[in-house]
Amino acid sequence: MGSDDLFKKRKARASNALARQQQQRAQSPRCLIVCEGSKTEPHYLAELREVRGIPHSWVNIKPSEGSSPDRVVQTAEKLYAEDAQMGDSFDQVFCVFDRDAHPTFSAALQRARELAAGGKPFNAITSTPCFEFWFLLHFGYSDAPFAKAGNKSVGDVVVSQFKTKAGLAQYGKAQRGLAALLQGKLATAAKHANKLRQSAAKTLKQDPQIHANPWTNVDELVQYIEGLKHCPTYQGD
Repeated sequence: MGSDDLFKKRKARASNALARQQQQRAQSPRCLIVCEGSKTEPHYLAELREVRGIPHSWVNIKPSEGSSPDRVVQTAEKLYAEDAQMGDSFDQVFCVFDRDAHPTFSAALQRARELAAGGKPFNAITSTPCFEFWFLLHFGYSDAPFAKAGNKSVGDVVVSQFKTKAGLAQYGKAQRGLAALLQGKLATAAKHANKLRQSAAKTLKQDPQIHANPWTNVDELVQYIEGLKHCPTYQGD
């Protein structure tokens, strides 16, 4: 066989491989998650991805370049723009941050909404007071507001309640294994989170996502990740 024929066959194989990759990408979702926290949120979401067998390339979890809500959205904007320049934009972008006592919370939420209104796939996933409230909803419904107590911050108060649950007395921000531990209660937590949002929407004249205490829509992100198993190219459990 001549060198020209060999070259043509290699070129054809490479072209076919590229075509297969492009077809697979067209059928596979790809999202970006930027987290305010460096441990609790990314650990939980990464473990949820593993529990469901979702490819890493489908769910990209990145830390924020700064711990305030505005930096979360700024980081997400930067990463989204960089990805778009490569010619393959993320299908969805999730900015995960807490209400807590952050002065930039409202501005960050508004910015995420502006990006979404402008046609970019941005979603603000927020929790009041903190991400651990989502964990609490796995054990029961509550709309009782949280507040500082003595030397405990409002976030510490939520964590203290979570640590009263069976098997979680030693809970810490760096704890792993929560996604698997709470998996059986996931539907319950999602139901409670949705009920809480509906209640807040009925009773608050002001923006519930800003003013409700407590609040979370983490279930929307969790259900998005869970829903990826229905993608045609999914090969998990």
